[in-house]
Amino acid sequence: MNIPKEFEHKSEWIFVGPMGPELPPSFLTHSLLGVDGGANFAQHLDVWVGDQDSYAHTPKARHVFKHPPLKDQSDLCLALSLFKNKKPYTFHLWGFLGGRRDHELFNLGEISSFLAACPQSQVFFYNQHGKKVFHFMAAGEWRFHHIGLFSLGALKEVMVELKGDCKYELPTRSVLRPLSSHGLSNESMGQMILINQGPVFFYFPEDE
Repeated sequence: MNIPKEFEHKSEWIFVGPMGPELPPSFLTHSLLGVDGGANFAQHLDVWVGDQDSYAHTPKARHVFKHPPLKDQSDLCLALSLFKNKKPYTFHLWGFLGGRRDHELFNLGEISSFLAACPQSQVFFYNQHGKKVFHFMAAGEWRFHHIGLFSLGALKEVMVELKGDCKYELPTRSVLRPLSSHGLSNESMGQMILINQGPVFFYFPEDE
């Protein structure tokens, strides 16, 4: 199972998940991949992947990958498995936060595992208001701008450096353990540079 040939050159995708709400117009300029019930929240899709446990109709998609409900992988995991060309990707995940907490946590885990094999790739999770809540980054050197609170975390042990306009820098290579509080509650005032040897994530508080 691979991404259809007509989309092999695409490196930026919107993943539409089952939690909704309706996909905003600003996202419609990118290729769209619906994950099961995500088909409820987009008028059209380029690719759809799922077992139809949260979508009972025929998906309105150019390419449909239907799976049996009895399986040992989530629909998101199966969608990620389409991308076998390990080039730098940017994925925007809409409709994957909220609902059952176990589903939400395992979505984060699947993204972290995918990024372990895709250096220089990144994934954004959005809440129902369109705010970026998680920014996952594969191994690499990243330069970006942020104003406000954030936490830096990882789901596997990783070496990191964090420099720039933030309250707590990690100026030399430091070990960041899985879900360690070492990166909890930092604050940025502008430009930062992150160098990481494996997948990490930034969490931006939703009540800012």
